[in-house]
Amino acid sequence: MYTDGVKTLLVTSRVTFVPENYDALVTGLAECPQISGLLVLENRSRKLLWKALGLMAVGAPRIGMTLLRNWFGPSARRRAGAFAAAGKPVWTLPAINGPEAVALVRDHGFDLVMNARTRFIYKAEILSAPRLGCINIHHGLLPEQRGAMCDLWALFTGRPAGFSVHVMTPAVDAGPILTREQVSDGTDRDYPAYLLKSSRRERNIVTALLAGIEEARRLDGVPNIADPGLKHYRDPTPGQIREMRKKGMIL
Repeated sequence: MYTDGVKTLLVTSRVTFVPENYDALVTGLAECPQISGLLVLENRSRKLLWKALGLMAVGAPRIGMTLLRNWFGPSARRRAGAFAAAGKPVWTLPAINGPEAVALVRDHGFDLVMNARTRFIYKAEILSAPRLGCINIHHGLLPEQRGAMCDLWALFTGRPAGFSVHVMTPAVDAGPILTREQVSDGTDRDYPAYLLKSSRRERNIVTALLAGIEEARRLDGVPNIADPGLKHYRDPTPGQIREMRKKGMIL
């Protein structure tokens, strides 16, 4: 059952480190009229499994355990069931930049692709496949917070944290900003609890954004201009995780 409006393909990972595997957003958007299908990228690997165990060993036990729960838990059935109930298809592919994903977008006439918690860098062919382009839910407040785990770094340093939705371009986290939402004033110290709170907030924000895009029939964003030399954050090292724990972060 496809919408006659802006047909959007929601793309997410099979496993995330968000409690409940990000299903507050993914299953919630099954009923969104602008979402016409779900693409799940199969990211389960031996490397990810070792990462979960490593996080538990270096001082982030709740994040590591969440990865393991999401790996073996019922999320796949919840997602498939929610989209089946809405009459919408679910596909599984190993990557977003392969010919299968590009063909999927073009053959089904998707107008828009929305990336939700995958760590793939979209390349030119997939970026140009949908009519309106690709947008990303970035878990940091753009333009100041760029790179990986921006919300964690913001909370660690006592700054506001939240998420932004922006147009995807070849330059990472650099496309026009469509909307941004502050979730924390910077006082949250329990990172897994923050992630769950944020994911539950995203459903309403994304639903309203997609309705606005459908009405405008275009992507209207504001410039995403960062100060020269702005730091792009990366996943914390084991030493940085230990430092975060010493400063009161719950990981």
